[in-house]
Amino acid sequence: SGDRTLRTMLDSPGREQLDRWLWGRQAVDVVAEFGGPAAGLSAQEWVDLLEPLKPRRYSIASSPHRAADELGILVSVIRFEGPQGRKRTGVCSGYLADATPGQRVRLSVQPSPHFRLPDGPDTPIVMIGPGTGLAPFLAFLDERRICEHSGRNWLFFGDQREQTDFYFRDELVAMQRGGLLTRLDVAFSRDQRNKIYVQDRMREHGAQLWSWLQDGAHVYVCGDAARMAKDVDLALRDIVARHGGVGAEDAAAYLQQLRADRRYLRDVY
Repeated sequence: SGDRTLRTMLDSPGREQLDRWLWGRQAVDVVAEFGGPAAGLSAQEWVDLLEPLKPRRYSIASSPHRAADELGILVSVIRFEGPQGRKRTGVCSGYLADATPGQRVRLSVQPSPHFRLPDGPDTPIVMIGPGTGLAPFLAFLDERRICEHSGRNWLFFGDQREQTDFYFRDELVAMQRGGLLTRLDVAFSRDQRNKIYVQDRMREHGAQLWSWLQDGAHVYVCGDAARMAKDVDLALRDIVARHGGVGAEDAAAYLQQLRADRRYLRDVY
């Protein structure tokens, strides 16, 4: 289109300004806002420019031992207002949310062989899954309940607001009361002036978390890779350094050994 604003964003060394502008916009929005030669492309020319729609992946949120022909998923439906007030809906989340009972849905299974429960049924596990990152841990807890595993289970969960974003609240509280969920620590970032995240809860209970690690606990992280997973990793390093009485390099080496032993596993996206 020759637009100066677009050219400036594309030529800038970093992507921050471009990423902010792109958020919530689709290809058709670019044409609507800037027009130019692109608006005269034929439908086939547009198709040739676009990439195929990528599959949407959701973690299975139930044990395969529950029912042979049933699986659960946890989907946060995306609905928002785009440029010029256009209604936008997540391609797959909206499709699933608006599906009618009995509707057939195409799917495929992508194995994740390393992100799994430890072999020992008595091994303690620590699960860190804010938002829809909770999904695989619902499956873990389901599996441990059905198979009567004796290992302790600790879940860190967080989101923006407790009133609207505490997924599976009743089920998790029931698991805690029944003893399946040994510990449940939550963080809702927008329910108070100072934002609180799962990594803050981890630091609050650093001594106990270090004790679990010393007892052989496996640590699992699922959710946002851009920020959450990095912040959680840093919190774990701080906990190891502080409560293990070691320096930063030794704390990093400790976590690296946990990864090598497959006691620190991540499913982030």
